[in-house]
Amino acid sequence: MSALIRARARALVCAAVVVAFGALVLAPAAGAFGPGNTYLALGDSLAYGYHQAQFQQELKEKGFVEAANFDDGYVDDFAAALKLLNPRLSVVDDGCPGETTETFIKGSGVGSAYCAGGPTGTPFPKAFLHHAYTGTQLEDALAVAGEAGTATITLDLGANDILQFLGHTCGFPTAFSCSEAEVEAEIGHVVTNIGFILSRLRAAAPTARIVFVSQYNPYPTVLTPEGRGDATVEALNGAIKSVAAGFGVKFANTARVINFSGTHGGPEAGDIPTVCAFTAMCPGGTFDPASPEADIHPTKAGYAAMATVVGAAYAAP
Repeated sequence: MSALIRARARALVCAAVVVAFGALVLAPAAGAFGPGNTYLALGDSLAYGYHQAQFQQELKEKGFVEAANFDDGYVDDFAAALKLLNPRLSVVDDGCPGETTETFIKGSGVGSAYCAGGPTGTPFPKAFLHHAYTGTQLEDALAVAGEAGTATITLDLGANDILQFLGHTCGFPTAFSCSEAEVEAEIGHVVTNIGFILSRLRAAAPTARIVFVSQYNPYPTVLTPEGRGDATVEALNGAIKSVAAGFGVKFANTARVINFSGTHGGPEAGDIPTVCAFTAMCPGGTFDPASPEADIHPTKAGYAAMATVVGAAYAAP
C-alpha cells in the first residue's frame, strides 16, 4: 500500500471518528469531554499493531524488530483522530504480542526482559515494544493511568488466553476435545481477570474514558466443531461487556464488523469475505486457516475498521 493511499485511509478513519466526537461534544451532557494529554493503549498484539509477515521479515533481516515500523494499527489510527482534538497528545502504547490476562497481571514468568509467555505462550522481548516498561504491563498501566492528563485508555485482551487454551487443552486446530463446560470455565476465568484489571484501571484513573476493544473470530466455520465460533466469541464479548459496564468502561465490538454475517443473523460461512478483507487469514485471496502464511491479525484495512469501531464507542454518551 502506497504512502498516499495509507494517508487517505487514515484520513477517512479520522473523519469518521471526529464525526462521532462532534456528536458527543454537542451533546448537553458532554461536559469537559476531551482526550486529555495522554492516550494509554494496553493489550496484546492488536494494540501493538502486529503483522506476522512484517515481524518475521524484520527479525530475519536485522535480528531485531523496530516497533516504530508497526505504525498502522488501530491504536495509531485512533490516536491520529484524537490528535485532531489535541495535537500535543502523547501516546503510550504498552501492547505486547502474545499477552494474556494472566501475564498482563503476573508477568512473563521468564524474567523482566520479556512480556507475554506464561506456561504455554511465547515470551516477547520488551526491547521490541513501543514502550519498554520494566515490570508487568499492569504495573506500568497503573503508573501511567495515575498520571495527571491520562484521560483516554484502550484495552484489548483475552484472545491469547482462549487461543492457548484451545491449542493446549482442546487440541485445536487439528481436533476439538473440550466440553462446553470446559470452554465456559475458561471464558469465566478470562472475564474474571479482565474485571480485576478494569477495576484497578478505574481506581487509578477515576475520570478517564476507557474503552475495551473486543475479540473477533478469525476462524469462521473452523473454531468449534458445530460451526458456532461466532456465537462462542460473542458469548465472551457479552460477558466482558457486562463486566466493563460495571466500571464505566465502554465496549467496542469489532466482531460486528470483522464477523459481519455471523453477528447479524447470517451464516458463519458468510463471514469469510469480511475476514479476508480485514485479516490476513486469506493468503492469495483464499481463506486458508491451514496455510503457514495465514495470520489472524488484521490487515491495514482491518486495523482502520477497528479504529472506527473504537472511536464510535469512545464517543458514545
